[in-house]
Amino acid sequence: MGVPYDLFWRLNPRKLIPFAKAYRRKQQQRSDEMWLMGQYVASALDATVCNAMPFIKRKRKGKYFEEPIRVTPKTEEEKKLEEEKALQSFLGFAGAFEKEVKKRNQKGE
Repeated sequence: MGVPYDLFWRLNPRKLIPFAKAYRRKQQQRSDEMWLMGQYVASALDATVCNAMPFIKRKRKGKYFEEPIRVTPKTEEEKKLEEEKALQSFLGFAGAFEKEVKKRNQKGE
């Protein structure tokens, strides 16, 4: 923990709880940072080493991240924009599917 030695011996054990919580939070943050770094390394290896091996058959080529991995939560505005974009995409797909079905039905008559 981050408690000085002399303070440790003078404190009530209950007063050490915030120090322990802060230490755990710091360790979790460090673990999250290391995991994130691992994601970047794995993506870089996938985009370079795995693509350079011609004897490995893959359905798609490995790609490095186009944008940084987001670690902060999305705002309400961003969530609404994302939902609107997904809805527009779905409506476009549904419209195209409907046209295709109508076209097939007309050919079948």
